[in-house]
Amino acid sequence: MKPKEVKGASEAQVKNMNIIIPMAGVGSRLRPITPTTPKPLIKLAGKTIIHRIIEELYDYGKVKKIGFILQKKNIKTESDLKEVVSKGFDERIKIYFFYQKTPEGTAHAIYCAKKLLKGKLMIVFSDTLFFLKKRINFNELQKSDGCIFVKKVKDPSAFGVVKTNKKGVIIDFVEKPLKPVSKSAIIGVYYFQKAEKLEEQIARIISKNILEKNEYQLTTALKNLTQKGSKFTTIEVEDWLDCGNPNNLLLTNTYLLKTGKYQSSSNNTKVIQPSYIGDNVIIRNSKIGPNVSIEDNCTIERSVLKGTIIQENTIVKNVNLKDSILGKNVEYNTKSKSLIIGPYSNLNKS
Repeated sequence: MKPKEVKGASEAQVKNMNIIIPMAGVGSRLRPITPTTPKPLIKLAGKTIIHRIIEELYDYGKVKKIGFILQKKNIKTESDLKEVVSKGFDERIKIYFFYQKTPEGTAHAIYCAKKLLKGKLMIVFSDTLFFLKKRINFNELQKSDGCIFVKKVKDPSAFGVVKTNKKGVIIDFVEKPLKPVSKSAIIGVYYFQKAEKLEEQIARIISKNILEKNEYQLTTALKNLTQKGSKFTTIEVEDWLDCGNPNNLLLTNTYLLKTGKYQSSSNNTKVIQPSYIGDNVIIRNSKIGPNVSIEDNCTIERSVLKGTIIQENTIVKNVNLKDSILGKNVEYNTKSKSLIIGPYSNLNKS
């Protein structure tokens, strides 16, 4: 496959960047959707979450290797992830799978992929989408050891935050501060010029059993690097979208529909924009939208849908749904206003 074209000046791009994407969480907050469909493979307006994450990163550099950290080996998930990369971007990108069998913290998860802790590295946790205010010019970052992506928030007490000096260099990392020491929340995206330094610090905290809240934390390694003289700066994102629970997933879908180009229509139904309708979708005598995403190969009959996400190969009839999520291969035929249905469910009313 021809590599996806990268926008912007090539001089500002990173050459041969590795990406590590931890996705070993069980997705308990999105059940019953996630037992058979990992959260990053949920589609929103035609693209999986993981596709959108890689798409944002791919725009800034030549990706050499991508490492996915899973909880355990899963042939279907691994095949789907390979397809996202090869068909959506470049089949020459090398794909690796690593496994964090027990949840021992963010640093431990990343260390499972220590094979990729080399050279220029981007780490992105898979339950968040982000969009930047302006393009990254990595040439401007050469004087620093890396950068932490942040978003200004009103209430920082629920987040890890960074403190910076007047020059914009990070001087401290604070987890869920009780006092308002900073409003720059860490969004779970990190760039390192030399990932070998990170590997060394994570190996140290694991070997010495240095725990925070009974886990090996990435912020511990970052603090150690800062104390040893590493200079990290921040990149503030324009938008930070959480996909971790049903309500936030619906809000993210609404955001994507309103900011993207998803003009959809149907000859035999009323579609209120913004809405997304995938390929091979049959709609009869229905009212769709606003803020509805219907993925490929679905059938909708005699139904009203608002603020709803419907995954592939699903059939719904005679329903009135609002703020709902239906997984893949669902058959649903009964009246309801708001619900979540997991994949491969059959809830036809007799």
